[in-house]
Amino acid sequence: MTTRTGYYIESLVPSWLVHDGGYRAALTQHLRDRLMLQGYEIVAPIRIRRDDGDVPPPVGMVMLRVETEVEEFDIEVDDEQEASDG
Repeated sequence: MTTRTGYYIESLVPSWLVHDGGYRAALTQHLRDRLMLQGYEIVAPIRIRRDDGDVPPPVGMVMLRVETEVEEFDIEVDDEQEASDG
């Protein structure tokens, strides 16, 4: 059985960097590499958006949230197998 789970990272950056295509590409690649290293399969587009959150960022800064969904494989162990292993 598989489960879809949301996964994200946040990055506090100067506001002028928000529209920099190179930075956005690097941020997207960082999330992709991190998830692949952990063995997750990305199953949704990676999105970057502003995240104002509960606490506003300092003047001249913006909090970016890079998010996607991953697929996790659940391993089910039935009671009989668990009893014979224990």
